[in-house]
Amino acid sequence: MYSNPKKIGLLEIKNRFVRSGTMDGMASEDGEVSPRQIKLYKNLAEGGVGLIITGSTYVHSNGQSQPHQWGIERNDRIDGLSKIAEIIHNHGNDCKVALQLQHCGRQSRALESTLAPSAIMEKLTKKMPREMTIQEIEKTVEAFAQAIRRAKEAGFDAIQLHGAHGYLISEFLSPYTNKRTDKYGGSTENRTRFIKEIYNRSVELVGKDYPILIKMNCDDYLEGGINLDESKRIAKNLVNIGIAAIELSSGMWEVLKRRKKDLGWNPTFLVESRTFIGTKNKPAYHLPYAKEIKKVTNIPLILVGGINSLNLADKILREGSADFISLCRPLIREPDLPKRWLEGSGDPEVECIYCNGCLSSVATTGLRCVKKFPS
Repeated sequence: MYSNPKKIGLLEIKNRFVRSGTMDGMASEDGEVSPRQIKLYKNLAEGGVGLIITGSTYVHSNGQSQPHQWGIERNDRIDGLSKIAEIIHNHGNDCKVALQLQHCGRQSRALESTLAPSAIMEKLTKKMPREMTIQEIEKTVEAFAQAIRRAKEAGFDAIQLHGAHGYLISEFLSPYTNKRTDKYGGSTENRTRFIKEIYNRSVELVGKDYPILIKMNCDDYLEGGINLDESKRIAKNLVNIGIAAIELSSGMWEVLKRRKKDLGWNPTFLVESRTFIGTKNKPAYHLPYAKEIKKVTNIPLILVGGINSLNLADKILREGSADFISLCRPLIREPDLPKRWLEGSGDPEVECIYCNGCLSSVATTGLRCVKKFPS
């Protein structure tokens, strides 16, 4: 099952393995693609994955979430970004690539002044964002649409909107962060309007056949935020808008303020990346949500989060709980893991122990596995 091709929109993916978008901290200080990033994506492409979703690129200078994040906010970024698409296409044996697009909203470690749908304090950074005006929303819609145009011109096969983890699109979707009383707030339909406007404007620029994917929260883990019932309503709206595929994730930064006994699991510095899968935390921790969301959608569903063996991945696909298996940390440790699994060689278990050491290294040394095995 995992070796079978499947389409996302009109784009055929050669197998069911996806590399989930992962911040790498390897861009230059001014947001340009670096040689280290080119090497990273070359290794991933050679590793056998069917679709690579890149780390997030900021669509506007007021939307940068992290230092050493790459940008797509200007036309002169196209040449640099095209090197990523080119290296993947040249070395990936028909591997496809989607560029992930992001605006940080109120969650930023790179900016002092932030924007959000509503002026609600971000409790982890203690930053109070400024509520966006209608004009600022319209300008941000245009920024996303122009970024999608640039991604297509740079040779990317698709894009993914980062609508999870408490960044701007996630903030519009969530009733926890969106308290607006105008056409962008209130009902589920109003809270998805921002995405609808991005999609419609993008179609004007790149056509309706260019796949626009989204990563969304199935649960914010915050009272008054997105839960399973609301995520099902959001997913149905996204299908109606024209989104080509949905990847499920969860959490916002300030979930870190919550206690393990209240959540039922232990949050770490990246809420979406639970640690020590199979011991302290269950494998495939978004799977219960996927099973329910799959019932109300008819577009491909991509599942990420603690999928730690080939047997588990195959079971999820055979049961129809998801259409693609998305991997992040295991591919940092073993970029050739999909190739090994597809060839039937080696251990069906991942080497990754889900310690999050790779992600904690991003700010200082860039994305890399830091675990050392005994000699």
